[in-house]
Amino acid sequence: MSFVNTLLSGRGRLVTHLTGWGLAFGVFFLMLNGITGWKEALGRTTMNNCFLAVLFYFNAKVLVNRFLEKGKYKTWAALTIPFWIGMAGLRTWAELNLFGGTIFTHNRLPRDGGWMIFVVFLSVYFLMLVFSALYQFLENRYMLEIQNKELRARNTEAQLNFLKAQINPHFLFNTLNNIYAAASLQHPKTPDMVLRLSDLLRYVTYDGQSEKISLSREIDQVRAYLDLFELQAENPLQDRNPAKGN
Repeated sequence: MSFVNTLLSGRGRLVTHLTGWGLAFGVFFLMLNGITGWKEALGRTTMNNCFLAVLFYFNAKVLVNRFLEKGKYKTWAALTIPFWIGMAGLRTWAELNLFGGTIFTHNRLPRDGGWMIFVVFLSVYFLMLVFSALYQFLENRYMLEIQNKELRARNTEAQLNFLKAQINPHFLFNTLNNIYAAASLQHPKTPDMVLRLSDLLRYVTYDGQSEKISLSREIDQVRAYLDLFELQAENPLQDRNPAKGN
């Protein structure tokens, strides 16, 4: 699945398309170069890739995305079938008129030969339509999955931030007031509580944003929170040692 993600995301998608069209161009050119001269082979190959590219992207980005994916099947069929037949007919005309025939002859083909090459292009372009539709379906499903993951991540982050906004100020103000009261009474735990509050705030602000946090670190923060919370009691535990966490 990671290989598919690489092919369909960001630069990987661009590299996939460029590589695919480059390979198609190279293979077709080498085949034609052995039959015709290199100039004619280059011209035919360029024309062939242009027709295939128009067929691929118009079908994928327009016909599939705007109609087939939205359930407009009748509209999709009404547009796709004429487009498919029209592209095959136009390609046949270009083959017979721009180059004077097929790659097997330099003379104009008779009418039967024209129909034969037309059927060939119909078959090839039908396969290209199927391939481009499948590719677009796969790309759309992948992009939808990415969007859902990002949405879930944003929702989770928003919920956490909301909870922090609800809890942290209240906890912080109470703790500061309690530390101030303890300092006024010269409570022996005051310096340690200030240090624990600083460590707890550092954890919430920075360490808590990490993807992975050690269990011991989490336990230390829970102990720090409990120690700070004890300041709110009328009779804090005098024999509790925050360093030991007992």
